Amino acid sequence: MPNHEKPSLVPEMEQKQGCDITNIPQAIFAKNIRPPAMEVKLPKADERLNTTPQLAACLCLLKHSQLLEDMLDPPARKWLQAIGKDTDEQDRLKALATNVVRAFQREEIKDNKVVAEVVCLAPILEKSDFQYLLRELCKGIDQSILLDVHLLDGVAQLIPCAEPGYLDADDLVKILELLSTRLRATHAQSSNHMYQLTMAVSRVLDAMADTKVTGLDREKLHEPLTLYLSETKDISDPYLVYQAAYAYQALLYIPDDETLWQATLRRTGKVMQGVAGLVSAVKGLDLNGFMDGLKDIQQGVSGAIGAFKLAKSTVDGVTSLSEGGKDFVDCMKAGLGVKRKLTWYPALRGAESLLRSGQLANFKRLVCEAPCRIDPAFQWGVCQLLGEIAADSTWDQKTRQSAVMFLGEIYSDRTVWESHANVREWILVILVKLSASTESDMQEAANGLITDLELRADTLERTYIQACRQKDHTMYPLRRASSMTASPSLIDRAQNRPDVEGHLRQLRRLHLTQQGTAVYIPP
Repeated sequence: MPNHEKPSLVPEMEQKQGCDITNIPQAIFAKNIRPPAMEVKLPKADERLNTTPQLAACLCLLKHSQLLEDMLDPPARKWLQAIGKDTDEQDRLKALATNVVRAFQREEIKDNKVVAEVVCLAPILEKSDFQYLLRELCKGIDQSILLDVHLLDGVAQLIPCAEPGYLDADDLVKILELLSTRLRATHAQSSNHMYQLTMAVSRVLDAMADTKVTGLDREKLHEPLTLYLSETKDISDPYLVYQAAYAYQALLYIPDDETLWQATLRRTGKVMQGVAGLVSAVKGLDLNGFMDGLKDIQQGVSGAIGAFKLAKSTVDGVTSLSEGGKDFVDCMKAGLGVKRKLTWYPALRGAESLLRSGQLANFKRLVCEAPCRIDPAFQWGVCQLLGEIAADSTWDQKTRQSAVMFLGEIYSDRTVWESHANVREWILVILVKLSASTESDMQEAANGLITDLELRADTLERTYIQACRQKDHTMYPLRRASSMTASPSLIDRAQNRPDVEGHLRQLRRLHLTQQGTAVYIPP
């Protein structure tokens, strides 16, 4: 085993961090694209709306008209010019959003489709409606016998959309206390169930890390979840340990003075939610500014110390991971309970933001140039993001297949990626999941890559790959885009209420139109 005590450790680590982007085949994420979005038809004044995303798009255009003006497609610009002058229609749309939230409250079975439908209104809700919806979601989490993951996802999607003054410090503390209580109550359940719950909690913590709330008591905020996450040190499952380590890093970034990486991340996407199908170009994350933010973390005093310790543990892990993978779990566990922020967490948040906004070429650059590129936690998270894109049928086929090819590059090119044994296993697990897809194109792409990896492997690794094929592909599910196909939907129920004023306005418009075509006959 090589001697890792030599003084050149840190310089060597710095040299290994960079990756020439040309090592990635050009066909993989060659350019930035427009992300998938639900196309919406903007309604005429007082016209019945068909979907809740349609309502969200209307109100988002009205709320952010000046910011979006240069990015709108011509039909959206024309609609905004007309409705922007019609205060009655604006009031009707706002009242309809309130009624959708009330319809959600009356819904007896709040399944994932209903939650996905109501939270799409989050960016445009007034303060009272926002707080009412948040209370309803938290009440569902608190009162359910079996903790519903989709309710946690709803909270995670709602929190980042809070306008200044919508949330205070006490709100976040109470939410974390609730999550801690429910997690500890389900601690004895299966590893797969705990994995899903911890991943959902991670998304809530992500949302809190992005929210600028002042007056937070760091110790009071961290205490509820820190003990639970620290208890995962007794678990040997790498999938669950990674999710716990990710959640713990998210917790460390709550609260914090807003750094450059957080500011760019927060500004990206909040306004764009709900109108992606109406704009001609989506302005995503400022990659250069984001990379500067990552460098600030690395160059800070605590960041520099953490980088050195992480560098040593990572280099130590590279050797032993090839032998058994044990150090990956040990490395993740070592970070639990130690209050030191690591760069891989914000790097993954930025990578996700780029990927979700369609900045595929920028995502590839970030993955190759991030200062934590060879950190096993960063690689694990990147593979998870790629798997989620490949599994998401809303993306085009070329993008999904590029995601599969990217996974193959990380697995195969160990001179560049130094991919760890647990990371390679995670890639194989993802590919096995994709090979079980009901879509023939994705099945073919995933199976083709697994077969190619087998052909190039030695006998020992081929046996390892075949063993991964036999794993239960339902374990450790990948996150997929929520579907809103419930019938009848919340907006249908919200519009079933008699709208007398709306009908009167329609009659008035008809009357004015008829007056405009009348012929005056003098007496």
